[in-house]
Amino acid sequence: MTIFRLALTVASLTILSACADLPLPEPLTETMAGQSTKAERLKEISERMRWMAPEKAWHYNCLFLKPIAQLNQDEQMLALINSKILSIAHFEEKRLAYRSAGSLYRRAADQGIAYANAKLGNILIAGKGVSPNPIGGTQLVQQSAQLDCAFGQYRYGELLSKGIGVKADFIDAWAWLELARRQGYEDEQKLQNKVEGFLGPVQLQLANQKADTLRQQLDIFNKGPQSQQLIQCVTPRSKEPFITRMRACHAMSGTHVGSLIDYRQNK
Repeated sequence: MTIFRLALTVASLTILSACADLPLPEPLTETMAGQSTKAERLKEISERMRWMAPEKAWHYNCLFLKPIAQLNQDEQMLALINSKILSIAHFEEKRLAYRSAGSLYRRAADQGIAYANAKLGNILIAGKGVSPNPIGGTQLVQQSAQLDCAFGQYRYGELLSKGIGVKADFIDAWAWLELARRQGYEDEQKLQNKVEGFLGPVQLQLANQKADTLRQQLDIFNKGPQSQQLIQCVTPRSKEPFITRMRACHAMSGTHVGSLIDYRQNK
């Protein structure tokens, strides 16, 4: 676990220069007007996320960690804010406003949305709206993969297989693609089969063992005690505290300040 955390720290520090052109995250709003009922909030979140088909199982770790219908009242309040950020970012990207989309994805990523890390990473890799930075972008994708987002795991496996922003490694690439497959990610099979063609029987066995090891490490990191608790986080990039999940704060080499946050006290 110590080695895994160290790897996260080194990767996260390298990302900082890649995001220098993007605005710092804004503090997440801690209170919302109480007029909306639970059902209305769920409907609004679902409508905002419809473009991403959020009821596919692999989306949960990428977005709100559980099906929208199962979000409790506190989680709904956070999901409503982040679903708005994500939906606007999506359509900004569609209309080629990449700098605006990147800024919004940065905010969502800082607030614990693993899908946004990978989307922001792709923008940096391609140099859309910012100077191309394959290394920093790839490490953002890796961060998404480490936060157990199948989309990020697939994309990181793809980058490893092509040597984009990271040294090519077919064993590691196969392992990350395998993690995406186990989560039900639909697009990985063709690429995984292609990568498998470069591996001999012994290498394939090593790749499968690597996938098992990664699965154990990710479970500890993402499902350990308090990993999903809300905290105020300070990172090397942002000295002003902002609210995110503990696992996301640690993935960004951040530290939390104060006690755990309970939104119910703000209602």
